[in-house]
Amino acid sequence: MVAIGPLNIRFDLLIFLLSLVVLYGIFRAHGLTSKQREAVIGTWFYGFLAWKGSAIVIGLLTTRDLSLALYATGGAWSQWIAVAIVLWFVYRLDRDLLGYWVLSGLFIWFGMTLAVPMYGTIWRFPDQPIHVWSATLILLLLGMTWRWMHQPTRGNILWTTFGASSIWLFESNAVGQIQWWTIGIVTILFGLSVVLARPSRKAIQLSIGVLVLLAVVNVAIPEQEEQTVTRETASTGLNIGQIPPSFALQRTDGSTFDLASLRGQRVVVNFWASWCPPCRAEMPDMANFAKKRDDVTIVAVNTTTSERDPDNAVSFVEPYEDAFTVVYDRDGQVGDAYRIQAMPTTYVLDESGVIIAKQFGAIDKNWLDAQLH
Repeated sequence: MVAIGPLNIRFDLLIFLLSLVVLYGIFRAHGLTSKQREAVIGTWFYGFLAWKGSAIVIGLLTTRDLSLALYATGGAWSQWIAVAIVLWFVYRLDRDLLGYWVLSGLFIWFGMTLAVPMYGTIWRFPDQPIHVWSATLILLLLGMTWRWMHQPTRGNILWTTFGASSIWLFESNAVGQIQWWTIGIVTILFGLSVVLARPSRKAIQLSIGVLVLLAVVNVAIPEQEEQTVTRETASTGLNIGQIPPSFALQRTDGSTFDLASLRGQRVVVNFWASWCPPCRAEMPDMANFAKKRDDVTIVAVNTTTSERDPDNAVSFVEPYEDAFTVVYDRDGQVGDAYRIQAMPTTYVLDESGVIIAKQFGAIDKNWLDAQLH
């Protein structure tokens, strides 16, 4: 999150908006007319408005409170609505602008990929910076797209789509979230690309050679015994792959809760305050998730030193105490240890107490499902 006055703005969304500004300047320098620039850039901006607008409507139906709905994410429904709007505007675009549209999509994806750190395993080597690897591949795809964007053909667009799908498949496999039916889709895209784009025999042979080489390297690397990460093998810190500081805090009833007692379980540690609209907006989804997932424990840490009246926090969170553990950071030491700058802030820990995901800003059930599948 980035603080702008009283508002907290998600960093990836800020990158998205900045990308639109940069693209507008690039296309202007490249000779596109004002109407053409607005057509290409407007496609993405209208998609953003559709996503945010539908999220507010869905949030309003859920919370019946406009101040909370403004911070709602909308989940998968809002994302699909935004995709539909973008595709509709693309359908109405001048065919000569399709190359510029594809390039702008890759450019936005490149910026947001760098903005959201993601770590995973490549060829059995853990803790790889997947977002950096992905950004490098997207950059190569950008260069290829730049060459044909003036004269877009169905084959070129399909070939770039295949490249983007392959990068997405690479990301999914690296972070262990691959769905095998997607391999079939990528394979079909490859076949269609070969038929329509008609690459040279040398290009096809080179592509197959690279795939075979990667497969050989993957097989040649010796199997490593699977180890459970322990406090001795993982460093203490707040980055993914590290163990965060442990703490012992009081519950509402005065009893003491110790985070270390949850070792061996998957845990979500969420820092919140009753005056924080995004915190209030995410609570119903967190409770809904917690009631359906007995294998995950949610610990809601109230930053009590930021409350005007601690009783406000107690009364607000009371309806959710049957869903997750609520504790109070009354002296602020835990918040300082976790370097809480914006709220809400959420850490997801695996059975060994190691951070596997974190989020600055509101979360929802879809985000939790994705991190704890």
